[in-house]
Amino acid sequence: MTEQGIDKASSFEAARARLLALAYRMLGSRAEAEDVVQDVWLKWHLADTQVVQTPAAWLTTLTTRTAIDRLRHAQRERASQATGWLPEPWLDQVAPSAEELALRAADMSYGVMLLLEHLKPDERAAFVLHEAFDCDYAEIASILERTPAACRQIVHRAKARLRRAGAPLERPDPAVHGRIVERLRAALEAQDRASLLRLFGDEPELISDAPLYGPLGAPAHTLPHAHPSVPPHAPLYAPIKGAVNDPSGLCCRLSLIAQPQTAETESLHTCEPVGGPGWMGAIASLTRQASHAEVVSMAGALCIALFCDGDVVGVIDVLTDGATDDSARIVSVRIVTSAARLQAANQMLGREAVRQLLARIKDQPGASVTVSRDFPVDVDA
Repeated sequence: MTEQGIDKASSFEAARARLLALAYRMLGSRAEAEDVVQDVWLKWHLADTQVVQTPAAWLTTLTTRTAIDRLRHAQRERASQATGWLPEPWLDQVAPSAEELALRAADMSYGVMLLLEHLKPDERAAFVLHEAFDCDYAEIASILERTPAACRQIVHRAKARLRRAGAPLERPDPAVHGRIVERLRAALEAQDRASLLRLFGDEPELISDAPLYGPLGAPAHTLPHAHPSVPPHAPLYAPIKGAVNDPSGLCCRLSLIAQPQTAETESLHTCEPVGGPGWMGAIASLTRQASHAEVVSMAGALCIALFCDGDVVGVIDVLTDGATDDSARIVSVRIVTSAARLQAANQMLGREAVRQLLARIKDQPGASVTVSRDFPVDVDA
């Protein structure tokens, strides 16, 4: 390998974790982020580095522009999916990789990631660069080929759009949030309706890519429809809202009239319940199909992973009303069940990951490992 090649490889490797974290924040998909970083590596490998003064800046610029192009295409695809779209959960590792550390440095909650879908690609890029990666407006201007003043206005407009959409721009108290999540996990496992009622606000919102009836991961067209006005091809996926004090909530009778999402949509699909809210029945239906639930960390905040036969089949993230004590209530629930979006979670927590971990333990006498309280593994298996 030539000296120039060694310099290229080392420069790229030094920036790779940050580039992947940036691309993930832009696209909401780890697989798409890895594709972007691979494209950037190929262009970097072919570039004339004699004219590059700052490799990290060059790579950041190219990653951002590549992600913007890919996001424009992705948003058109996501807009055509009447089922809606949720970002991929990126669970925190116990022994974090370089990519994990870079992602933590670019701190941004899953709820904010979800609402970033409301932004145009340029707005999203400017917001992510400024808020998550501490780029100043001059740096953003060089990347987006705008003036610093224009970039300042773009970030200001992006923040205003996110606030209108209800973005939780400030982190909740981690201790309070953790207690709420643990209480939710316990109530879901016990199917304790009274405890669930005490945890939620008056009109909680449920946003999910899951079919609201039938097995987790089942295609929408294979499931029965809940309302006669819904055409046979309509999806069984949607955000739903409703007051918690209606006893018919457990019946989960919903009108599933999907509204297609576009890049300009100020809110995600909205489905109003028929005869009462369906949030509790929808959550209970999903958790009944899981063997157990575990509290895990995602983007620095606790959430719930649902397991079935040793694999992660769902991730539940919650947003509270911001109260700083145990009077805090859940106002929004996000549930991800797509096998594709849970692939990275299963690579870390799933059955195969556990099997590989146990194999390494057996190969190292005297080694020990800590697993979750209810994790379904047998160290002596």
